[in-house]
Amino acid sequence: MKYCKTCGLHYRTPLSHCLFCNNSLEEAASKTSNPDSLPFAYPSITKKDRRRNGFPTLFYFLLTAAVLCCVVIDLYSAPSSITWSAYVILPCLFTALLIHTFRKSNGFFHKVYCFGFYTLLFLVALALLGTNYHWALDYILPFGLILLNLLATSCILGSKKRLYQYSIYIFSTCILAIIPLILAIISLTTVHWPTLVCCLYSGVTLLGLFFFSTHEAREELHRRLHC
Repeated sequence: MKYCKTCGLHYRTPLSHCLFCNNSLEEAASKTSNPDSLPFAYPSITKKDRRRNGFPTLFYFLLTAAVLCCVVIDLYSAPSSITWSAYVILPCLFTALLIHTFRKSNGFFHKVYCFGFYTLLFLVALALLGTNYHWALDYILPFGLILLNLLATSCILGSKKRLYQYSIYIFSTCILAIIPLILAIISLTTVHWPTLVCCLYSGVTLLGLFFFSTHEAREELHRRLHC
């Protein structure tokens, strides 16, 4: 039986990391012959100090107020459609997502991955606002997904234990490679070789994830996908 000294939980599974704090599990000393009598303790819940959230709340309020003012002015000047205010909404939304991500207590890799993913979405959405959007769909989207996949796979090189942590990122990025393929099928892209490279790389990565992943990584992937 394994034990997490941070959360005080005992595990009767092949996992090597705690499901709550992600720290490495240690072999528990068998102080009793009955494993069901071992104490189970969940992490203590501490109240967050709401006074520390004053600046982000004020910043979100100012962003929302600026967006609403721009939309109202835009609709007043051109009642039929929203034109220039969309270029204000996208950076404000991108900034709010970044602040929310970096304020959370997730790991450094998760924050870097989210930064890259939000940047990719921002560039594609910005291109779709104009008439010449093919540069984003033809090149930025497929190569951006390849870079995100490379970022995740490079973190597991030399250590199978890291595959337990980053398997969900690799799997999610490979599944997102279907989007450029769909865009190519419905003729929204004009250059198809970046889409082909993205799909081939994602397919090879999925095969590698299936063949070289550990039992713990597969179990973690099933748990997060609720399979």
